[in-house]
Amino acid sequence: MKKPFQLLLILLLMFIPVLTYAQDCTDYHQYHCLYADYSFFYSKQSKSSLFKPGQVSELKVVAYGGEDYYVAVCAHRKFGDVHFRIIEDNSARKVIYDNATDNYSESIIFSNDMTRNLIIEVSVPENDAGSNERRCVGVVIQFRKTE
Repeated sequence: MKKPFQLLLILLLMFIPVLTYAQDCTDYHQYHCLYADYSFFYSKQSKSSLFKPGQVSELKVVAYGGEDYYVAVCAHRKFGDVHFRIIEDNSARKVIYDNATDNYSESIIFSNDMTRNLIIEVSVPENDAGSNERRCVGVVIQFRKTE
């Protein structure tokens, strides 16, 4: 009876480093990203995720016609400048905004005249040290009626 208990204990101890390595990024965007002024409303399309250096990820969102949108991307400072683009989610995949042409700005406000599907593509740079340390990245989306 003692042998199975020891085996179970060893297996549990082996998985502790895996469990403690995972970082919870669920609400990272709510507490670390900059928000627009109080005329904007928070969108539940906002998300956070765990990234490793060099990773690229896409967030699909719906932008409704007749609304202004505020999009902000934030990440752990060790990532440096985070690159994000807003792309039309269709076969043409036209790039609407690229923050690389805007000095890697962390946010943008734009008006949307018709409802369309968009992709927010976020990429974090490779690091020089070769570390694969994962860190949180968040995307805040806010909206208001266009005046």
